[in-house]
Amino acid sequence: MAPQSWILLSSRVPREPTRLRLAIWRRLKRVGAILVHDAVWMLPADANTREAFEWLAEEVEQQGGTAWVWEAAGLSPAQDRQAVELFRREADARYAEIGASARAIRDAAVGGRRRGGRARPPSDAVRAQAVRQLRGLDRALRLERRRDYFRAGGRAAAAAQVGAAIAELEPKRPTANAEGATRALGD
Repeated sequence: MAPQSWILLSSRVPREPTRLRLAIWRRLKRVGAILVHDAVWMLPADANTREAFEWLAEEVEQQGGTAWVWEAAGLSPAQDRQAVELFRREADARYAEIGASARAIRDAAVGGRRRGGRARPPSDAVRAQAVRQLRGLDRALRLERRRDYFRAGGRAAAAAQVGAAIAELEPKRPTANAEGATRALGD
């Protein structure tokens, strides 16, 4: 494994107002940064991650805090592997959450609607609401791919779960051949 370059952000934020701390934490999580020690966050170094940390450092300083941004290289391949695995574990956890949400939405839409011991198909309104929620998860999955810097293994499973749930609940559209046959019968 070639030495990995990292970008680090260390910041000190005023205790009050607490919303600033929360906003910074959310932004760090949104870009996929991992906390390596106290207030030191890390990302793999590239133009996008460097820019993200520089913007965040500027925001911290505008709010009365202090921030430092560094580019660094691990001195040991084992340390780099450990950091990469930490990024993958965190991404896998986020993918697992997306997959579990997709299953829960699908199950809520198709399950629990029993009459006389038989499952009733969900109404069109229930299906439409579930598909909207699943489309939101599909967007979350695309966002997650952007911060999955080291291609975590859970990516494919989460995409398959979201896709399968959408395919199951989305109204079936007639194919071009079926439409043509329907028109031919109507003529």
